[in-house]
Amino acid sequence: MFQKQTSIKLDGEWEFYYQKFLCSEDFKNQNALLAKEIMTLPGFWNEKQIEGKFYSPKSYSTFRLLLTLPNKPTNFQWSFYIPHAFTTYRMYLDGYLISENGIVGTTEIETKEYWLPKIIFFTPKTETVEIIIQVANYKSLNAGFRQSIEIGTQESMIQLKQSRLALDIFLIASLFVISLYHFTLFLLRKNDQSLLYFSMYAFVSLVYKLTSGEFFLLILFPDFEWRWLIKFFFLSVYLTFPFLLSFIAKVFPNETNKFCYYTFQFLFFSFSIFVLVSESTWIEETLFPAEITMLFCCIYTFWILSQALIKKRESAAGFLLGFLFLFLTVLNDILFEKNIIKTEIYGPIGTFVLFFSQSFFLSKKHSKLNLLVEKQKEELEQSVLLNDRIYHSNIHSKRMELELYKKTIQPHFLMNSLSAIRYWVSECPEKSALILDSLVGELRIILKVASKQLIPIGDEIDLCRYHIGVMKMRMEKEYKFKTVGIDNDELIPPLIFHTLIENAFTHEDSSNAKLSFGIFKKNIINHEKLFSLYCFIVYNHHKEKESNPPKSGSGTGLEYVKLRLEESYSGKWSLTHGKSKKGYRVLILIQKN
Repeated sequence: MFQKQTSIKLDGEWEFYYQKFLCSEDFKNQNALLAKEIMTLPGFWNEKQIEGKFYSPKSYSTFRLLLTLPNKPTNFQWSFYIPHAFTTYRMYLDGYLISENGIVGTTEIETKEYWLPKIIFFTPKTETVEIIIQVANYKSLNAGFRQSIEIGTQESMIQLKQSRLALDIFLIASLFVISLYHFTLFLLRKNDQSLLYFSMYAFVSLVYKLTSGEFFLLILFPDFEWRWLIKFFFLSVYLTFPFLLSFIAKVFPNETNKFCYYTFQFLFFSFSIFVLVSESTWIEETLFPAEITMLFCCIYTFWILSQALIKKRESAAGFLLGFLFLFLTVLNDILFEKNIIKTEIYGPIGTFVLFFSQSFFLSKKHSKLNLLVEKQKEELEQSVLLNDRIYHSNIHSKRMELELYKKTIQPHFLMNSLSAIRYWVSECPEKSALILDSLVGELRIILKVASKQLIPIGDEIDLCRYHIGVMKMRMEKEYKFKTVGIDNDELIPPLIFHTLIENAFTHEDSSNAKLSFGIFKKNIINHEKLFSLYCFIVYNHHKEKESNPPKSGSGTGLEYVKLRLEESYSGKWSLTHGKSKKGYRVLILIQKN
C-alpha cells in the first residue's frame, strides 16, 4: 500500500474499553480479565450501540490497535498524523507516551480540553507495534475521533503536514487580503454597503479557518483557552450566513424577499448570542437546528440567484456557480460532522472559490465604474474648460460693450466741459485754465488705465479728484472728497470709483444738493482669510424730497463695476448698494488670499 500512496489511514476496527484507562502492562497480565469490545474509527462511542448498550459521551475510554509494519531497515523512522480527539487524548506506542493533547482525567475537574493536530515520529523496535489511546471527554456531545489517524514515512508525513498547513496559511492570508481590500473600498464608497458585508463575510470565514483544520490559532497562541476557541469556531459558522445573505440582498435587492431575509437574520443572530452567553457544554446543542437553518438558507439563496439569472442581472451566473460550489462543500462538512461520510473538511475551499468568483465580478464591476468615472471626468473637464472660455468670452464681450458705451457717453461729457471752458474764457480766463487742466488730467489717466486689468488705487483716487474738480467748476458748486485707510500702492480694477462718482453726479446732483464723497477701506480676517472692505459713500445734504426719487446705482455704470470685479477676482468678491440715511452707499468686499 505504501508504494501506491504516501500515507495510510488506520480506519477500521479497534479494541474498545469503556470507562477504563489501560496501558501495555494491563494487556501483558494474563490474569487480568478485560472486557474487550470492538469499535470502528473514525467514530464516536456515544453513537455506537455495542451489545445493546449505549455509552455516554461524558466519560473516558481506551482504544487499542496492533499494527504490523512493512519490513524496513533497522532504525527506519515512521510517523503518525494524529487529529484532535473529542476532547483530549493520551497516546502510547509499545508502552511509551508519544503524544498528548490536554490533560486526560477520569473526572471533569481532572480533565483539561485541548485541540491540535500533531505529527509524531517513531522508530519501531519490532515489526508489530501496539497503539493505545486514552480519550476523555466531559464537554462535547461526541466522544472519540472524527478524523482518521494516519501513518506514513517520515518524509511523507512531513510533506502532508506542510501541505495542509500551507493550504491553511494560503486560505487565511487570502481571506485577510480579500476582507481588507473590500473594507478599504467601502471606506472610499460608503454608499455601497455590499462591500462592507462582503468584507465581514470574508473576515468571519478567516476566523473559521483559524479555529479549524490545522488550528492555526493554537499554533500562534498555544495557551489559548479551549472554551473561547469553541465559541469563536461556532460564531464564525453562525455569522457566515447572515453576512453572505446581506451581501446578496444588497447586490440583488429586487429578488430578495424581506420577510425571509429578516427571519434568517434573526435565527442566525439568535444562535450567535446563545453561543456567546452559554457554557461550552450547551453550545453544541445549537448545531443541529443551525445546520437545518443553513440548508434552508442555502435553498433560499439559490432561489434569489436563480431569479437574478432569469432576469439577466449582471454577474448572476458567476454568483450562482460560486455559491453552488460552496453549497456542495457545506453539505459535505455537515455529513462529515455527523460521521456519515469519511472525507475531509472542504468548507474553507468552497468559501475561497466563492470569494474568488465574487471578488472577480466585484472587481470587474468597479473597473467598469472607474472607467465610466474617468470618462465622465474627462467630459466634465472639457465642459468646465468650455464653460470657462464662454464665461471669459462673455466678460470680454461685456467689457467691449461697456467700453463702447463709455466712449459714446464721453463726448457728451467733453462737450459740456468744453462749453463751460468757452464760457469761462470770456468771463474769467483763470478759471477756464483750471477746468482745462483738470479735464486734461482726467483724460490722460483714463487713457493710461482703461485697458489694464489692475491699477494702483492711487491713480484711481487722482482720477476721481480730477473729475470732481471738473464738475466743481462746471456746476459752480463746492464738492468735498475724503479717503480713509487707502494704501496708494494696492491694486484694484480701473475706473471702479470713477464710475460710481459719475453715477452720483448723474443721479444725486441737483440745484439744491450739496454732495460730498468718501472712500473708506479696512481689512477683515474671517476663518483665516483676508478680506478688503471698500465703502463708497455719497452724502447729499439738504436735498429736497421728491415724490419720485431717481434710481441710483442700478444702471449700466454699476454693471460695469461688477464685470470689472469678476474679471479680476472671479467668485471672490461681493457688492451691495442702496440708499443710506443721508445719501447713497456701495460696499465692495474682496478676498485677498
